[in-house]
Amino acid sequence: MRIIPLPLQRQAAGRGAPGSRLYGHNRGGGGQIWYLLVVDMPSRPDLFPRHLRIGPYLRTVAANAKWRTADEFPSCQEWADEVEKVLAFLDSQDQFERFLPRLSARKGERDGALAEAFVGFFFARNGFRILRWEPVVIQDRPGDLEVQWDTTAPIFVEVKGPGWESELSPSERSQGRASQPKYIDTEARWMAPAEKFRYAVTKALPKLGIERPNLIVIADDLFVSPLEWEPLKRHVSSILEHFLREPAYSAVGAVLMIRPILYEKTVQYLIGFVDNEFALGHCRLPQVVSIGLGRSAGSQRPGRHR
Repeated sequence: MRIIPLPLQRQAAGRGAPGSRLYGHNRGGGGQIWYLLVVDMPSRPDLFPRHLRIGPYLRTVAANAKWRTADEFPSCQEWADEVEKVLAFLDSQDQFERFLPRLSARKGERDGALAEAFVGFFFARNGFRILRWEPVVIQDRPGDLEVQWDTTAPIFVEVKGPGWESELSPSERSQGRASQPKYIDTEARWMAPAEKFRYAVTKALPKLGIERPNLIVIADDLFVSPLEWEPLKRHVSSILEHFLREPAYSAVGAVLMIRPILYEKTVQYLIGFVDNEFALGHCRLPQVVSIGLGRSAGSQRPGRHR
């Protein structure tokens, strides 16, 4: 997949959506950016083609799944293998059975469950201990994870996974775009991922206490993740830094952006990290964690992927 930036005020016709219409343009003030997606992805109507080797965990998930044929998941052998690793990780944490109903539900629920699972897998393989799943700080509002680095204070983690469907306009939804494949060759559209990220952070606020470190993780599935394009990553990080200064976000210790991608036949995890220097003292991450995540995020460079 290639990303081609377009002039901000340029209108471009979307190809492939019902009716083949204009997609709108930069409306000013919202951080929208035009781009053109050029996709080279073969159609694959079957759930699991014969050339894919599917492991026992993924086959169990798919056995009675409501998302069957809804999309091209998993799109290739490398993704099938990575998902199998993540599902095996859930089993090692005694969480596979708890996740299974959501993993087998409709596509949106599946993707949300996978986002949480990938985040847990990321933390575990990078040396964090997972202390609890579904930790509760605010009554009746469980989070997703509680993790710990070495002997530092445990961190409350809430995962949000905004999807590409949230970027569709009401007109697109009414024309059935959400039921089409995510990527359509040479489809042009505007995007404002910073708005989706702010909304995700805001949705997490009711779960955050003020007596412990809090980390919001955004594992997005947008058309173009900020982590896939360095100028966009800097743009979104800057906007996050700006609005985290507001008192309403004082319980947010930091925001971690994470995106697994396939690069040269290997699944890699791109990350972006925004520390909140204006957070309440108890809500800030342990310094060693902030430094480590910040350095890791700064050393990455997105590559070509699919």
